[in-house]
Amino acid sequence: MTQPSTTANSVSKITRVGKTDAVIRTVETGDFSLAVETWKTAFGFTDEERWKKFAFEVSDYAVGAFIDDYPHALATVIMFDANFNGCTIKCGGIAGVACSPPMRKKGLVRAVLKEILDRLNEQKVEISALWPFSYPFYEKMGYSVTDLQYEVTQKIDAIATVGDSSKFKPVKLDDYETLMPIHQRWSKKYNLSLERTSQRWQRQLTRPERHFVLYLHEDGYMLWNLQDPEKRTLEVVEWAYLTEQAFHDGLALIKNCGQLAFDNAKWVMSDLDPLLRLGVSYPPAKINVRHGMMTRVVNTEAFFNNTGLQEQSIEICDPMEISGSARVEGDRRPGPGEVIQVATGFINPSGHVPEALYKAAANAKTFSIEQY
Repeated sequence: MTQPSTTANSVSKITRVGKTDAVIRTVETGDFSLAVETWKTAFGFTDEERWKKFAFEVSDYAVGAFIDDYPHALATVIMFDANFNGCTIKCGGIAGVACSPPMRKKGLVRAVLKEILDRLNEQKVEISALWPFSYPFYEKMGYSVTDLQYEVTQKIDAIATVGDSSKFKPVKLDDYETLMPIHQRWSKKYNLSLERTSQRWQRQLTRPERHFVLYLHEDGYMLWNLQDPEKRTLEVVEWAYLTEQAFHDGLALIKNCGQLAFDNAKWVMSDLDPLLRLGVSYPPAKINVRHGMMTRVVNTEAFFNNTGLQEQSIEICDPMEISGSARVEGDRRPGPGEVIQVATGFINPSGHVPEALYKAAANAKTFSIEQY
């Protein structure tokens, strides 16, 4: 939840924007009525009570760029435990990034994120992550795409006849905690997956734009959204399967929903192999490859020491000057996001990155499960 003012988080900083000074500081509860106007304008979501809960309960703290006491730019921080290379590390999740229309493209968001990254660095947080509104925008701040996801849309009648739907049992929303052990086992399978607290589960399941139903399997679970299905398509918002049999049983469950309310089903996979092993369907499934989360190193020393990569430690070139100094002419150091990409094997190393770093943390596939 948003922290009260302390020496660590309440110090104001001044940044120059054109001919105006902006004050970069923690967003306090007294700022909320103005802050919510900036968020509502940016996101088109007007439920003030939900914004208040997001800013002061779900988030650990929020930072704003204030001009004449008005918060023209905002971002919040949600601290997660992240799985990486078999270790649990801290991740500063960035969310709620917004800027008022009159002050966009003035550098205010960058100033806010610089302050957040400074704080995370002081706290020796290993990485930061976010779901971007613009991938190129955040690349300029050292973040890099660290996984790809496969969105599958398939005619329900064309789904292979496999599995046993009765292995899934319906679960009431209030009993979501029965899903938490499965989620934890699922997230442990992947690099850069984020642990989900009970509070995060509650927020996930109370989104006003969705109506969820839950199904639990001994080796998985499914979250379906039944609200306003587009083109009679069942949206499987989250599908955890720890075994291929659990995947088959889930397909059987989806197949049972055909003909009445839904013609199609849509879900996301980290790997297409379980689907491809079932052979060719007709009509074939539509596969949309999409970018996942963006990630970057924050505290370089903590990152290499706490992830088992001490022997692969290298200097980093950081445009935000957090994990290392900014790039100069002829500089060949990797960026803070590139280091994670290379270590997980997401990209091949360029000539200036030591070969020893490549796939040094590739013991697990990278998949960003948590949306925030």
